[in-house]
Amino acid sequence: MSTHELKVKYEKLVASFVDSETTTRREFIEKSFNAVFDLIDEAEKGSFYELQDDFYVPTLSIGYDFETLKKLKFSAKDAFIDFESTDDQLIDSYEVHIKKREDAAFSLDTIATFKALGTYENFRSLYAPVKLGKKKVGLICLENFSNLSFSRNSKLLLRLFAQQYSNIFTLKYYKDLSDQKLENVVKVLIKAIELKDEYTSGHANRVQEISVMLAGAMGLSTERIITLSTAALLHDVGKIGISTEILNKPNRLTELEFNQIKMHPGNAKKILDEIDGFDEICHYTYCHHEYYDGSGYPRGLKHNEIPIESQIIQLADAYDAMTSDRSYRKKFTHQEAIRLIIAQRGKQFNPDLVDLLLDLRLEA
Repeated sequence: MSTHELKVKYEKLVASFVDSETTTRREFIEKSFNAVFDLIDEAEKGSFYELQDDFYVPTLSIGYDFETLKKLKFSAKDAFIDFESTDDQLIDSYEVHIKKREDAAFSLDTIATFKALGTYENFRSLYAPVKLGKKKVGLICLENFSNLSFSRNSKLLLRLFAQQYSNIFTLKYYKDLSDQKLENVVKVLIKAIELKDEYTSGHANRVQEISVMLAGAMGLSTERIITLSTAALLHDVGKIGISTEILNKPNRLTELEFNQIKMHPGNAKKILDEIDGFDEICHYTYCHHEYYDGSGYPRGLKHNEIPIESQIIQLADAYDAMTSDRSYRKKFTHQEAIRLIIAQRGKQFNPDLVDLLLDLRLEA
């Protein structure tokens, strides 16, 4: 392989990592695995194993019957039988020539699966570990059954791939972990709201569902819908700071009590401002009681001054509140709620969003 050919292959390898931040981990693995397989000329078949619950299991393959491959499942120890493996093993590529599997090292079922796959004897494997810190979390295997040794350049390409893949895998792992922690925070906050206000049980999830439907109908991007979805879940988080007696009062609120209720967007801002990465979510939640005509609160914004995400949440919130029982009234029917919403078209609610809501054909 010439220097130019190697350069072209390296550029293709780098290209496989483009947009890694905006793809799911599964999409990223599949795209990059396919790319490195195509770049290594000697590779005839290949597989990718991931560590799941202390076992390495195949999650991708090229050339193998995947249903057969899925029968393989290795403990951390067994996965590296026949392969070089130490705790301090570098992220590098390694070649092994397997003349014949050691029958005593595997179960009869595993040996039968090897034979069905053609990986029982007489093949070469180029492999590289994927690591998260010192822990091996994956294994990339590329096989050749024509007794061809993998070239120096092929080994270099797989090593570069495994190193870069491990870096990106690590970033995605910690991002997923961070996202999971934030998701848990959101769940705790929602549970706190529902415990505080017995009439809002399930309200946040329904507002989220309607908001996502409206956003989809509007054609908002996936990224914006994801942010909106979280904001919709947390739109009432500020009610944590409102007394239970006011939230569950069975009759009409006094002006003073209603002024207390109107503090909940500001309370939400104080809470959500403390969470890293929640700037937009905080803003949408803070503005979800601003009315289209400027008569809402807390700042009296109107029209395009109000984020469209906040306008969506406000309409979804109002519809679900109308069609749910409250401490001070029984729920309205779907038809009654729609009539009330139409009456506020262009006043409380964005007229375009009202039209979209009607097209959703919701049923209470």
